[in-house]
Amino acid sequence: MRTESVLTDEGFTLHCTLSGSGDRVLIGLHGGPGGSGGGYLEPLHRLSGPDRTVVTFDQLGTGASELPPPDYDWSVARAVADVDAVRRHCAAERVDLLGHSWGGMLALQYTLDHPGHVGRLVLSNTAASTARVTLGSLAQLADVLTESEASAAVTADALREHDNPAFRAAVEAWLARYGTDGDLDAARAETKEALEPGPAGRGLWGDRLWFADGALRDWDVEPRLPEITAPTLIVHGGDDMSSADTNRVLAERIPDSEWLTMNNNGHAMFHAPNAPAYLAIVRAFLDGWDEQS
Repeated sequence: MRTESVLTDEGFTLHCTLSGSGDRVLIGLHGGPGGSGGGYLEPLHRLSGPDRTVVTFDQLGTGASELPPPDYDWSVARAVADVDAVRRHCAAERVDLLGHSWGGMLALQYTLDHPGHVGRLVLSNTAASTARVTLGSLAQLADVLTESEASAAVTADALREHDNPAFRAAVEAWLARYGTDGDLDAARAETKEALEPGPAGRGLWGDRLWFADGALRDWDVEPRLPEITAPTLIVHGGDDMSSADTNRVLAERIPDSEWLTMNNNGHAMFHAPNAPAYLAIVRAFLDGWDEQS
């Protein structure tokens, strides 16, 4: 793997990791929004080779990419423009996109805004509307917690009382079930990052965990899903923050789509024991199902 810097249309620097040397380009978009960047997508580089270049990058304001000034006006449109800057840096007229979690939302918006630049699309553990994310999360809280615990956690989030120990315990229980495959240590680490997402997370999602009040508060592309013509693979875990109902919407409305559920996974596909199976499925899709023996 090698690292390169990409200059956005606004003059900010993005930190990119590339591998392989082929004309076929796969760009991976990490989740968040905000957080520590795209380092966890490193397993995607196993898909690179002489016929495929794989590119992952830290989105603006995350990881090793540049942090814009405090008055920066975060928006989905600007995030889409940054993805296109990466595409142009690769000198690729058409790329395959893989978006995980928030990255899948960004991939959807990019595909709708730039349909001619997307060959194949992988939507991993994601959703097509902010409202769907919130509704799914609240339903999962009701499954993990008692009624009073869930009510207290939602109230604390609405009031931004994120230092409340009971609230943090509720978040850890939710993430352990739907985010980290039962790994409590990982759930604690993810809780910390989820509640401290940095400027990008606060600008795009907002200051609450389950209720968006940033640039994504009204984001919804569900009505536009039938416009997507790129062959699309939809993947999520059996115990995933991205619920079956959420993925069913994607599968039913995107015309040329395949939907797979990996039952032994939660939200973190890339660190699960069966990550090799996930990568094998993605490779088979990118190469064309019919070409596989």
